[in-house]
Amino acid sequence: MGGVTILEHGRQEYAWLLGSIRADPWLVARLWADAESTPDELDRPGTVWCVALVGGAPAAWCAATPDGAALRAHSNYEHPHHRGQGLYEAVYARRHRDVVQPARLPAVTYLFAQPIPLHEADGWQRTGVEGPGEVDGNWWWELSRDPTG
Repeated sequence: MGGVTILEHGRQEYAWLLGSIRADPWLVARLWADAESTPDELDRPGTVWCVALVGGAPAAWCAATPDGAALRAHSNYEHPHHRGQGLYEAVYARRHRDVVQPARLPAVTYLFAQPIPLHEADGWQRTGVEGPGEVDGNWWWELSRDPTG
């Protein structure tokens, strides 16, 4: 693994990340099918991405965007070619340590099953909101985190 980096909206590296994801139609389709997320909806001011690069290409990532008085954690994804290498775990840990905790804001995220245990270990809680995904019916859960609780 080449390490995990933080990319902030408005920086050249941030534009490079979105561009490299958008340039791969197969990856964009997988991102929608696996996480019901697209690069276009993620290009919002204030967004911070935590990214693991392998061979100079994004292999796993997650992001967070301020949304009013809350933080929306999103885009939890690991490229299918790199699954099982611990990359998502590394980017999640970096986002939690360097973005979520310092923000000290109530936070919300929507997850499929695989990353839920990582979040719960850091104080995220299931809210009871859940349902089937739009694409292939994979079940998702809403989790929230209140740093004051």
